Amino acid sequence: MINYFLRTLIDWVFRKRSAGLALVRIGVLPLSAVLAGLTVGVKIPTSQGDLIFSWDSSGSAGALSWGVFIIALSVVLLGIFLIVRDVRRESRKKVIVIEARGLRDYQGQPLATSVPTSILGRREQVVIDLRKGMDDGTIFNPDIAIRRLVSLPDDIARRCDGLDRSDLSFVLGGLAPVPLLFLLGVIVDDESRTLIMDWDRRQHAWRILTDEDDGNRFAVTGLDAINTEVKRVALCVSASYDVLDADVQMVEPDIPIVKAKLVGRNTHSHWSEAKQQQLAQQFLDIVMSLARQGVVEISLFLAAPASLSLRLGTIYDKRNLPRIEVNQYEQSDPKRFPWAIRMPVAGLPHAELIQR
Repeated sequence: MINYFLRTLIDWVFRKRSAGLALVRIGVLPLSAVLAGLTVGVKIPTSQGDLIFSWDSSGSAGALSWGVFIIALSVVLLGIFLIVRDVRRESRKKVIVIEARGLRDYQGQPLATSVPTSILGRREQVVIDLRKGMDDGTIFNPDIAIRRLVSLPDDIARRCDGLDRSDLSFVLGGLAPVPLLFLLGVIVDDESRTLIMDWDRRQHAWRILTDEDDGNRFAVTGLDAINTEVKRVALCVSASYDVLDADVQMVEPDIPIVKAKLVGRNTHSHWSEAKQQQLAQQFLDIVMSLARQGVVEISLFLAAPASLSLRLGTIYDKRNLPRIEVNQYEQSDPKRFPWAIRMPVAGLPHAELIQR
């Protein structure tokens, strides 16, 4: 706590906008001059001799010096009070940084070290290592990873105990299979302030989503074919790579397919926060439309960057939307989608693994 307090105080000293720091800066100069007992003088040469204006803090202007000293000291003390007050306010805040590690060759920096300083609060790092149960990059036992995620809500509850929601925020990021990232998003949800970051493979660093919105959105097809007789739907979301009908029909041969394909999609078209928010809203609108038509189960085939996979999980309503399974794509597997995770929504208490 003391170390954090000192670090936060240093941040305040170098922060551009601080009322307390501004007051300290205003008061320090005259206070230093008085304490140093300086004599300040100006000499103007004239034809009749030098004209001298001077002020001696230790001479006849002693009363004035004391007045300046009291005012300057009061300004400095008020500034210090405001800085300490603001630092204490920040020390009550907590930032829970949750990082999912699911790539065997990951050697990058921890997510917690890349959280912007504009996110105020003490950092608490939660690293979820999902790499056990993997062999040469292929997940052969996803149940191990699911069990690690299932324990996360209790961990979060313990870390949030006694905190006001206004003092709590989350930072999410991870490199892991899509179903596990979606599940992590469902667990954290969006009830608290949540910043989602992503790993930039070109820069080899964690980044916030700072690019401009290019205006590209999902092109949605297949919704018109859904009627009240349909209870289960395959929802194919292509936000980076294409989800192919032939692959989907290998595991879901008898249900209608609804497609959402991002216009202009590629593996680097997701770096806009505004764009991702709009894409998430589109996804939510599709699911709500399916629910209104009487659909009770969705089999989701999602090809998306990690940050968008997390975001779609955070916005999925646990109570009012249909049950949803998120499928894992494995190109080397003859089934293409050998397993899926049924999410803990719509009354399901825990995530469940579906093996094919």
